[in-house]
Amino acid sequence: MILSKLINKAPKTFNTTRKPIALITGASSGIGQALSYHFASKGYDIVTVARDNQRLQEIKSILLAKYNSQVYVCAVDLTKSNSIQIIKDFLIHENLEINALVNNAGFGIHGSFEETDLNSEIDMIQVQINTTLALTKLVLPMMQTKKSGYILNVGSVYSFAPVPFQSVYGACKSFLLSFSNSLAFENKKYGIKVTALCPGITQTEFRMRSNVGRHKISNKKSIKNSKPTGMSAEQVAEQGYNALMKGDIIAIPGLTNRIFVQIATHLPTSLLSSSLALVNNFRGVNSKHT
Repeated sequence: MILSKLINKAPKTFNTTRKPIALITGASSGIGQALSYHFASKGYDIVTVARDNQRLQEIKSILLAKYNSQVYVCAVDLTKSNSIQIIKDFLIHENLEINALVNNAGFGIHGSFEETDLNSEIDMIQVQINTTLALTKLVLPMMQTKKSGYILNVGSVYSFAPVPFQSVYGACKSFLLSFSNSLAFENKKYGIKVTALCPGITQTEFRMRSNVGRHKISNKKSIKNSKPTGMSAEQVAEQGYNALMKGDIIAIPGLTNRIFVQIATHLPTSLLSSSLALVNNFRGVNSKHT
């Protein structure tokens, strides 16, 4: 009787046999989904964050069956001001400590700045910058205490260049690169690895949602017959994960993308901007086709 009372009064402890946990935003599709699969394949449990609860539940079932990974679904709209508090409360309720944070959620807006919608751009800043700052601020103290952790911020090759007709998107990605580089230096003494993953064109739903392309895709048959361009999300996820584990500060998947970055960092800004505008006009990414 005395022993049972002592056991009942014993303090709760964390489960030391639990797998490491990765929190991934924008996990319902594209690079975020591919990163969820890749982290799970490497022995992580996953906290998936995105708006689409149904997609997240499907991913949960797949990862459990394929990798025996526990997936904690946190369906939340990151454009909302209370989204971070919802995530914080979720982590506390589930008693989760985050070992790896992937700030991936984002979307693009295309068009001349005076023509684009201000509220949509503010939402984009909320998702890509404010959420990244708040989530990093939330989990970093845990990582510093344990002197271990991983943070992957998904930028773009546009992190290195001004992007006409995507001015706010490009500025967000530039912020993520600068923030990641500084964060990596500050936390080196804690053994925390921080990587900015900067992919180029990737085969995801991102371009369709952003309405990128000279011709809009009007039906399912067109989608099926359209030829994908760029790297696959799986390739980007694998290279991003490997770079993070190695402690690379910047990861640029693909030779073409690395060449682009080399050019972007050496050309005069005026010449680079005009060249990008010309290339994106050819791709259909401009104010006339959005």
